[in-house]
Amino acid sequence: MTYQYERDLHLTHDPARGYWNFVLHIEPPIGPGSALNAAQRFDPAGSRYAAEWLERLVPCDADALHVTLVGPKDAPNLWHPCVRDDPDSPSAVSGDGCACWQTYRDPLTWLPVAAHHHRTVGGDHESWQHLTYAPLALAAGERLDALIIDREADLVWVRSDRGNLHLLPETQGAGYSVGYGGGGPTELARMIEKIVRSEGADVTPGTPAELPNRRVYGWISSKAADRTQELTLDQLKLLCHTGSVA
Repeated sequence: MTYQYERDLHLTHDPARGYWNFVLHIEPPIGPGSALNAAQRFDPAGSRYAAEWLERLVPCDADALHVTLVGPKDAPNLWHPCVRDDPDSPSAVSGDGCACWQTYRDPLTWLPVAAHHHRTVGGDHESWQHLTYAPLALAAGERLDALIIDREADLVWVRSDRGNLHLLPETQGAGYSVGYGGGGPTELARMIEKIVRSEGADVTPGTPAELPNRRVYGWISSKAADRTQELTLDQLKLLCHTGSVA
């Protein structure tokens, strides 16, 4: 199902050229950013789902959407090579340390991905932090097969009936979380209700500003939800009816 924006705006996607449901927002002096899609920043280390998602990314030259991810301060660094490719790169630190950026796109959504490399001098510590945008819908014709709570990356994923892995569609200011009482679990509980009502067809963000199903919210905000796990559509239905996934 396509995401429907409440105002006079029609979102389109050209698989050959366009960016999927993306609207640019510019706010001086902060700079450009996403007007709709929620930005995600995460460390993929230890997450098998993040590793799977990273495998499909395609390296690309930095473009305007990557600039919106990193902001004006880091934008010039998007074009600096890694120390592994050029020891004299402006991103190199004392010969073998590095603070470069690498840029990719997701071939299924065309959304940008920027990876920030942090390598200390001598290589004692090395890590990558990834930035991207959540989509606003699954691809046309796809339905939810499973909802994935990924505590290693602190993300919520969707596995579609075609086997594709996506971040759970999300808009700015409406994030998801589990394991405590608050706004994140409330939004996720509402999203689960929406998914169940549509038999997995409607995985677009935006839920009614009303109290969620108390059984769903009770489980989402509990310790039972606070671990990495996959929940099938049948389990989500069971959760809505009984407050349990088993």
